[in-house]
Amino acid sequence: MHSFFSTLGFSFPEGVRLVKKDAEYLLVCDHPIRLLQINRPLFELLQGLTAGVSLCRLTAGLPPSGRKKTEGLILSLVAGGFLDLHSTGFLPEENYPSVSVVIPVRNRPEEIRDCLTSLVALDYPGEKLEIIVVDDGSTDNTGEAAAAFKVKLIRFPASRGPSACRNAGAGVAKGEILAFLDSDCRASRGWLKELVPFFAFGEVGAVGGFVEGYFKASPLDRYEEVFSSLNMGRRILLGRHSSSGFYVPTCNLLVRREVFNLAGGFTEGMHVGEDVDFCWRLRDLGHSLLYVPAGSVAHRHRNKLSQMLKRRFAYGTSEAALYLKHPEKKKQFSVPLFDGLSFLALSSAVLSSTPALLLLVPVFFAAGYAQRAVFLKKSQVAISRKSLFLSAVRNTFSFYYYAGFHLIRYYLVTLIIAGFLQPPLGLLLLIMLALVSLVDYRIKKPLLPFPVFLFYYLLEHSFYQAGVFAGCLKHRYFRCYLPQLRVTR
Repeated sequence: MHSFFSTLGFSFPEGVRLVKKDAEYLLVCDHPIRLLQINRPLFELLQGLTAGVSLCRLTAGLPPSGRKKTEGLILSLVAGGFLDLHSTGFLPEENYPSVSVVIPVRNRPEEIRDCLTSLVALDYPGEKLEIIVVDDGSTDNTGEAAAAFKVKLIRFPASRGPSACRNAGAGVAKGEILAFLDSDCRASRGWLKELVPFFAFGEVGAVGGFVEGYFKASPLDRYEEVFSSLNMGRRILLGRHSSSGFYVPTCNLLVRREVFNLAGGFTEGMHVGEDVDFCWRLRDLGHSLLYVPAGSVAHRHRNKLSQMLKRRFAYGTSEAALYLKHPEKKKQFSVPLFDGLSFLALSSAVLSSTPALLLLVPVFFAAGYAQRAVFLKKSQVAISRKSLFLSAVRNTFSFYYYAGFHLIRYYLVTLIIAGFLQPPLGLLLLIMLALVSLVDYRIKKPLLPFPVFLFYYLLEHSFYQAGVFAGCLKHRYFRCYLPQLRVTR
């Protein structure tokens, strides 16, 4: 798949530039301010990439190990926001790998017809496309609806769950790539052609694509359009072998067949969180997981409030089981020293009803600003004071947001109850809720009035954390409440 590099283009995002200082080579990002020291070969490689030379051509003289290492470095820069990656076109159809699409279904005749109709219109070489439908013991005419299309149909006499269905489909698949799609999803015409090229990176074992909302009419539809847990956002994300919890959902997931087999497929019996479990095991084997905001599928989310909240509760119950099964995975929380002290000063001022402690907030902010200024002066990189100040403000409020989001995600109900007993705690909750909800509303831009958005937002968090607590009680395992703090300077 190395030829796919000719279809991928690279460019620097706005505010990112290469800088040469004497014998030093730097990659500089202005917003937020970050400096990355690189060597001369990588400096020259980035010059070539951003000038339009393909990565395949630039690494042609390297041995396989060196080429793979270089590809990994480039992918890291993309995931880190130092480099933009985009598609520049398509290859001749004979160059595309064979793909087997695996779809589990149970009692969804209308949905499977819509799903398969979208695959008929797919822009992918027909001779290299195989569609496998696994009927999970349907008690209606779902099997007959699927059989009306040109598919390989597997029927279970009784329901065994979506994991067993996906494994059964993968077991008979002939494609080099396994593409998992849910029966309540409709694939876009360019679904596969937009995602398959990213397997050009040898370390990538799986690629996840964008999931948009199928329904868009009601207020709940418009909330789910941007806040569904299946929507992974508009940035490229990369997960390697690490303790992070990164994953992509199985309703839009492509996996190399040999990697799928090596990972042992999905854990049968898991009905919630099986995609997280699979992605974590895949990464533990040394294969990278890549999310790309392309190759979209439209998902029929639960568009009744009771169903949506029930699903959020179910998602929450999976946390304890997942962290119990994967003790090496941790919720990592980086705490910049001065930003953390600033947040602590603010919280202490509110909780102790001591406004004088708020004077420490600008003191810690100034200390963080000075620390960054000294670092930049030593590096001899020109950054304006205005840019430095705005970057410091952004970093501080970003930490406030992440700290506040964690509190609301896992302790909202508890804090509301405690806030009635201890008003200062209620005031702190209101401050954090205002910050977090306004940031999410501004960034995600749901087509809803803010009060309507806030109504769904509070309910979603409340039901998710209730599910987390129920799952912890069931498994008698509460480590998912303990994030791993790492103080940075």
